[in-house]
Amino acid sequence: MTDFLHLKQYFSLEYTIFPLFGYPLSLLEFLGTTSGLICVYLASRNHILTWPIGIFNSICFFFLFFQIQLYSDMLLQIYFFGSSIYGWIIWRKRTGAFTKIVSLGKEKNLILVGLIVFGTFGLGSFTKQLPIWFPEVFLKPADYLYWDAFTTVASIIANFLLAQRKLESWFLWVLVDVVCIVLYSLKQIPFVTIEYGIFLLIAFYGCWHWFKEFQENRKNSQITSD
Repeated sequence: MTDFLHLKQYFSLEYTIFPLFGYPLSLLEFLGTTSGLICVYLASRNHILTWPIGIFNSICFFFLFFQIQLYSDMLLQIYFFGSSIYGWIIWRKRTGAFTKIVSLGKEKNLILVGLIVFGTFGLGSFTKQLPIWFPEVFLKPADYLYWDAFTTVASIIANFLLAQRKLESWFLWVLVDVVCIVLYSLKQIPFVTIEYGIFLLIAFYGCWHWFKEFQENRKNSQITSD
């Protein structure tokens, strides 16, 4: 029991490892932030190690978001955990070259927007009830309810599209990162806010890198068909 309580303290935002420009940086926030940066960078480079590092990242952020009452983001980490395992398996099973990057197309993108809107209101309504249903666990109401729900739903879809190597995944990540920067700055977690600023830069790079490959694939396909 003593060992469990000793281990539990490391997952608390109160467990500070060192001050960073006057900000008490916790071990949990440090591990979550650094692993997240590595994970996203590797994804932009099409590197398979993005998935196991993503598993570790989702564990860290699950405990972090629970402690700052962003319950949609907390639940998102459960999905990220499972999808990272899925992505790891899918990418390991590839033979030869990567599956080509493709675009969803106009019709499917319209469906995508509808799913995000519907999912945002659905998840927001669900997390609003958590303190009512489980008051002994969720002691405080959710903050920034629907913005938090939006980033969660959009991240789920973006991560799925990433595993499927769809071009739109990175454009969606750009939008998610912009909203997250505002959200986390309001929640006064500056290290994570800075992380998402870097995520935004990486997402722009991912857009450029994947779009360039998408155009090359399309060009090569046209030459082959001719």
